[in-house]
Formats: sequence, C-alpha cells, structure tokens
Amino acid sequence: MQVTFTKAGPKRYTVAIEREHGPALVPRFAPGYDDLMPHDLAHYLVEEYFEIELGVWGQLASGGGGIFAPAPEDNSLRYQRRAARIGAIGREDMQRSEHLVVTTVAAWERTVGRTKHRDFSHGAEVAPDTLRGAVQRMGEVAGRWRALHLGGSIAFVWPKELTFDAAKSRRGRRRRSLEPARG
Repeated sequence: MQVTFTKAGPKRYTVAIEREHGPALVPRFAPGYDDLMPHDLAHYLVEEYFEIELGVWGQLASGGGGIFAPAPEDNSLRYQRRAARIGAIGREDMQRSEHLVVTTVAAWERTVGRTKHRDFSHGAEVAPDTLRGAVQRMGEVAGRWRALHLGGSIAFVWPKELTFDAAKSRRGRRRRSLEPARG
C-alpha cells in the first residue's frame, strides 16, 4: 500500500491511498493539520515504527476502512462486513496506536521546544531507547514535511510484513457449529 500526504493549501492536507486489498479508497482532506506534524502522518510513522499490524494504516492495507471510504458503488455489504471484521480484530492495536501516538508526539514536541500535546502516558510503556528512535524518525519526516511547498507530497509504502491477510485468516470469523441442523 502506498500512502501519499500532500500539502493541499494553507492549513489543509490530503491523504491518498493505493492499496492491494479491498476497493480503492477516495482521497480525502484529513483532519488535524499541523505545520510541523499532521495527525495522520504522526499515526503512520508511529504505527510503522512500532510495527502495529492493525492500527489505522494496517487496517487500510488489509482491506479495512476506518476513517477512509471507497466510492459509493464499491461500498458493498461484503466490503462493509470485511471492514467490520478487520476493525474488531484490530481493536487492541488501535488502542495501542493511540497511546503510542500521544506518547511519541509529546516526546518529539519537547525536542522542538513545543508543548502543544502533553503526554499523560496513556498506558503506553515504551523503552527509552525505542522512544528515542521513534522521536528521531518523526523529526526526520517533520523536516521533510516543513520543506514542502503547497502541492508537494511525501509518500510512504506500508511494509508488507505488517499487512494482515484477512482472506487467509480465521481470526474474527464466526465459528460454525459442528452439529447438523435440526429440521
């Protein structure tokens, strides 16, 4: 899956996704614009760095939906069921992602002299060396983001090893009864 973040205008950015699993998703304006680190970009970096399989981006790579949607003609019942299944399986990963984003962004902001976000350690226990690595990665990408002109983009490729294959997994499927139906 390729994810492209584009500075679309003053205080606006878009996210476009090209993925292998599931219907194409409609590019959209994203919430949480920040001159230094937009919210969705922070999520991407944290989930990739901490190898969170079914956070926001892993669910999208696996064919789920979350905050992105396919075109109405592609939003079939089958797709909705698949997205719901992936969302249910990924519930704990989503919580972990949220906690780690808060912790990592707060730590990164301290390195740039800003305290917009406060870390209340939302249960995300991170080894200091690991957190330093995540903060360093965020700093590198933040520099690239700041350097973009309007219309400029940064693209990332989601790691294949973090892409859950819903078609090959029994996780989250309903169990079928082994007893014959009574009629």
